[in-house]
Amino acid sequence: MQKNKNIHVLITEPDDINRVNIRHLLEREGYQTFSTTTGTDTLEELKRHHYHILFSNLQTADMDGIDLMKHAKRIRSDLEIIFVTDSATIETAVTAMMAGAFSYLPRPFSIEHFFELVNKALEKTIIRREIRNRHQEIRKERGIQFVGRSPSIVQLKSEIAEIAQLDCNVLITGETGTGKELVASTIHALSQRADQRMLPINCSALTEDLMLNELFGHEKDAFTGASRFRTGLFESANRGTILLDEIGEMPMTMQAKLLRVLQEKKIIRVGGTRQIDVDARVLAATNRELLEEVKKGNFRQDLYYRINVVSIEIPPLRWRRDDIPLLVEHFLAKYLLPERHVKYISPDSLEILMNYDYPGNVRELENIIERSLAMCREQEIQPYHLPPELEQPQSELIPPIREELIATRTLEEHERNYIQSVIARTQGNKTKAAEILGINRVSLWRKMKKYQEQGHG
Repeated sequence: MQKNKNIHVLITEPDDINRVNIRHLLEREGYQTFSTTTGTDTLEELKRHHYHILFSNLQTADMDGIDLMKHAKRIRSDLEIIFVTDSATIETAVTAMMAGAFSYLPRPFSIEHFFELVNKALEKTIIRREIRNRHQEIRKERGIQFVGRSPSIVQLKSEIAEIAQLDCNVLITGETGTGKELVASTIHALSQRADQRMLPINCSALTEDLMLNELFGHEKDAFTGASRFRTGLFESANRGTILLDEIGEMPMTMQAKLLRVLQEKKIIRVGGTRQIDVDARVLAATNRELLEEVKKGNFRQDLYYRINVVSIEIPPLRWRRDDIPLLVEHFLAKYLLPERHVKYISPDSLEILMNYDYPGNVRELENIIERSLAMCREQEIQPYHLPPELEQPQSELIPPIREELIATRTLEEHERNYIQSVIARTQGNKTKAAEILGINRVSLWRKMKKYQEQGHG
């Protein structure tokens, strides 16, 4: 009995006798129990306390058991649910299992079978919680998963670690492709809300009506086609985190509705009248200068200060070029397939990557590496494997060609011989040769590769 004192079981059963019987069986073995008769009370109890197992009837006093299970799983994802049913409802119970229940227990049942289910459900819950806790420990041991050692990234990691513990709204700014969603997910993973959900929404991808429905949900028959009620992100992410990506694109009327929710911590579903309490941390991300948008009248000033309790800015990749080799190594490991022969990236290719400005930032670098690996059939990624967008023309310094040679050579021969002479004059310095030729090193490498394949050396 002593070993069960820290195991908490919740029982939802409208029938008094059935409810008392289940509690008696569990408490006799030392389990801590609490009972309710309605689905609403069950969900409120799950918000207040952690339970290992939920025993529920397929029909509570106010809610269908399957709907209760879905709501309960949103609150406690590691909770195992056992439906206690009458023999005539076994088919429904199997349907419930397919929807996510652990098992069903038809009445009448034996005490041995009852505790067999309890032990199996408890084992599954405990294992899932241990895995979740271990994942959190690993995240903290490894630190924040940003690749780089530059001072700006070291500072960014420190800011993320501090901000994660504050449990306030955060504004994340940075250019496209810098990793704003990664910052948001890291803040959530290191926060006290890590055992709950983080749900993102892209504010630039939805119309106002769709965004309203996504954030707040709707009641049954709220509009044509709404055959049942639907919970929105604020309800689904209760006690967790919401990421409002590209919040600078949010329509003004929607901004007013969001501001009210952030102030009052309550929502009203579309088509509804009842206020619903919500507790979700809001992380907002944008690549816009929101203060400029406020001055232009495109963004509400009161909403700006509500979401910008603290802010964090992600530096663009061109400001931390020293991190590029580490990022390249990271993406090579990520996309390299076992059957491919590629092992390295050549120093010349890496230098080209170091000198590029990356308007698409880290996301663009990742795409470049993935594409280069797809193009490469050798052991080493060479400059001619890099995509054409890296080509940045240099100054044109091509000297005139002697007229007596024009009639006896093709254009390709003139080009090949001229390139060879320039490389010889620069003593093999391909960067200098490319400058003299008026092309970039990627183009030079491609031409050299072409001549080599043609047998011209």
